[in-house]
Amino acid sequence: FAHATQSFLNWLKQGGSIVSTKIALEDLRHQNAGRGVLAVQDIDENEDLFSIPRTQILSVKNSNLRDELKTLLDDPWQSLILTMIYEFHRREESPWAPYFAILPDQFDTLMFWSQEELNHLTGSAVLYKIGKTDADQTFRQRILPILKEYSDTFKTNGLTDEELLALCHRMGSTIMSYAFDLELPDAYVADEKLAMGASKNAEDGWEEDEEENEVLPKGMIPMADMLNADGDRNNARLFYEEDKVVMKSIKPIKASEEIFNDYGPIPTSDLLRRYGYTTSNYAQYDVVEISSRMVMETAQEQLNLPHRACFERAEYLERQDVLHDDYDIYHASYEEGQFPEELCILLNTLALPKLAFDEMKNKERLPKAALSTEAANLLSKVIELRMSKYPSCPPRHGGDKRRIAMAQQVIDGEKKVLQEASQTVNRMLQPHRSKRMADTF
Repeated sequence: FAHATQSFLNWLKQGGSIVSTKIALEDLRHQNAGRGVLAVQDIDENEDLFSIPRTQILSVKNSNLRDELKTLLDDPWQSLILTMIYEFHRREESPWAPYFAILPDQFDTLMFWSQEELNHLTGSAVLYKIGKTDADQTFRQRILPILKEYSDTFKTNGLTDEELLALCHRMGSTIMSYAFDLELPDAYVADEKLAMGASKNAEDGWEEDEEENEVLPKGMIPMADMLNADGDRNNARLFYEEDKVVMKSIKPIKASEEIFNDYGPIPTSDLLRRYGYTTSNYAQYDVVEISSRMVMETAQEQLNLPHRACFERAEYLERQDVLHDDYDIYHASYEEGQFPEELCILLNTLALPKLAFDEMKNKERLPKAALSTEAANLLSKVIELRMSKYPSCPPRHGGDKRRIAMAQQVIDGEKKVLQEASQTVNRMLQPHRSKRMADTF
């Protein structure tokens, strides 16, 4: 482990990278964190921690894979997977051999969990985001045929389809956990991001995210991907320059403190799915997804709303760009509100009397987002139903203990979101319940 680390650092310097003497790449396996970057001296704000020449980035452009093979796939994920398989099988002939030596060959991302282990996530919407079946299909249709036709180039002779598929998954998971979008120099990023829809390693899977206008090539930036992430303790940021990328401190860092990147505000479930670990520092971003189907089915039952009337209202909201497949419920402390405005409009619309809905529809209007009493009651029932989707007791069947513990952390976090949501709705309804009790006596 230590030898591989030192060989990697030597390789960095030989390739023109500059690493500050104030930092060190350390073994953090005792913290279940692999490697990490620590300060060995006090660091001021805006100091260069390391700089990596763009030529040392593992990317499709920098690889000497034949140009005609580079252009066979236009998807940035797939093309980088193909390139990494080529470079990985070159072994010591590859310029990135010392880099591959420190990259993991086993992963705890959900793509690699057994069904027994995934059962511990029952109730969480993250189970529907893993995408292993779609990834398998994409690999079989797009990448495996190339690996077979050009097996001499990729050195894949004798490998079975399952072995090739496993290789694709390994590289795909490496990209998901470590790759960056290779942005333009910072002088141009502001304008170009608006024009190109740039994003930073925020994929929902190994295929292009339909919700993002993904156009930038991807690359593995040595050393930059050695930083662990922490939303609260983030103290470094990667800057893109013309011929290099530079990691800079964004606040003073004391000697012995770890240097952290930040993944942005992602929930614990996505942290586990994308990167294969959990931490309480991202619990503040936890969400619970509520499907519009669940809301409408609950409305039909609780409000005696006929199916046809429910469908008519859903159709109207869809034309108004308010109806979505799912809505996220957040912590009570979330700055933009615990319940999204579109969800509140859906609830209010479903709770309207028929005449009121018809009048609103004729005027092409929408209800306000503030929940009516009837809508709040409906939301209370929806939250109760959503909570029931989590098993009352964890599955008895086993699996890796660490994975089970991480799954439980996800479930506990989501339940807390729902508990807070229930408390909020109960507070909304308390005055009305008190009034009904007073009117009874």
